Amino acid sequence: MSTDPIIESGMTFGPYPAGQCFYIEKSACYEKVREGVQMAEFLLLRQQQEGPTIWIVEAKSSSPRPETQPNFSEFIDEIRSKLTHGLLLALAARLQRHPAAADELPDSFRTLDLKTQGFRFVLVINGHKQEWLAPLQSALSLVLKPIVKTWALPPNSVVVLNHELAQKHGLILPAAVRHPKQATSLSNE
Repeated sequence: MSTDPIIESGMTFGPYPAGQCFYIEKSACYEKVREGVQMAEFLLLRQQQEGPTIWIVEAKSSSPRPETQPNFSEFIDEIRSKLTHGLLLALAARLQRHPAAADELPDSFRTLDLKTQGFRFVLVINGHKQEWLAPLQSALSLVLKPIVKTWALPPNSVVVLNHELAQKHGLILPAAVRHPKQATSLSNE
């Protein structure tokens, strides 16, 4: 898929090197199964100390506070669904269960060794204060614990970031930086 930046929830993700990003939410593969299936934004292949890791990324412009029940629980459940479905569709595409994936899945994803492949579930919330992240991290880690355990993933496989931390991790561009295509599209609005 494209190396163009991905604009979600007021943040500009990427652009990433060719073959390292699969915009799964906009894929033909997802389009075929869309009804009743929530999906993460994109998959990003990153080199980590423990080897190549697929980051399954979901972006949000805000989140409810833990004390606002049932909104907080519903929010966490929605994120769990999107990240889990992102993992499952990525695996199904890699295993060629969907014909549409053959044309759009980058080669670097097609050749992954699923036996040793790492995965990281990443939620990025725009404009959140760092002190608001811990309750989200705890709640999301708890609901994703069965996936993390059954896949034998390390404990740090669930990550909640705000826009500042996402920028430090190289996920998003600083707000003042505009990609040429983004600047053009903004001037045409």
